[in-house]
Amino acid sequence: MGITNRLQPTEVTNLCNTASEPNDTVGPDGLSDIDHFARFIRAGKAPARDAQLAASANGKKGEALFNKIGCAICHVPTLTTAPAGTKINGGTYTIPAALGSVTSYPYGDFLMHNVGTGDGILQATPEHYGRQVFRQMSDYLSKQNFESSRNKIRTAPLWGVRLRPRLMHDGTSLTFLDAISRHDGEASHVKKQFEKLSRADQDAVLEFLRSL
Repeated sequence: MGITNRLQPTEVTNLCNTASEPNDTVGPDGLSDIDHFARFIRAGKAPARDAQLAASANGKKGEALFNKIGCAICHVPTLTTAPAGTKINGGTYTIPAALGSVTSYPYGDFLMHNVGTGDGILQATPEHYGRQVFRQMSDYLSKQNFESSRNKIRTAPLWGVRLRPRLMHDGTSLTFLDAISRHDGEASHVKKQFEKLSRADQDAVLEFLRSL
């Protein structure tokens, strides 16, 4: 959101900037806004899967097809946090025991991909990564096509997707089938694999999604 804090204390530009840095400071309780926000996020537990659908024959079949046709390339079933003691954010934060080596099931890689539905807004690289990280990754980032971020969106995690009335990043898809049909770009080959499935196999994939 562009609010400087102890993790990213340097403003990208000083033009028309009259606020002191960092913008987010420690309050009377010893916590800053990002601390309060982190606590709120940690309390927002993802909804559990529908155990009955997940254990059904059709649900299991759909999960196998989901992986086979390539959906899991971006909608990664599991992610595991770094081991306890690992320093991140330039050494400003150390992974505590409670958060170390924890496996979650987001069905998403949280990376940027072009799936043909981007809004055309260019991601300004220093602002996106932060100046410190940008400097550390400058050699890698310089090899990337800066313009390619214009139509990239971050993979939406599918946990709890059965409870969402609107799908895709813009919320304009109302059904799983419509959301799948809109996948293009990097996901075009996976969409084609889905379209080649028999109606029964497609229904199995949708049943799997309804279990998430």
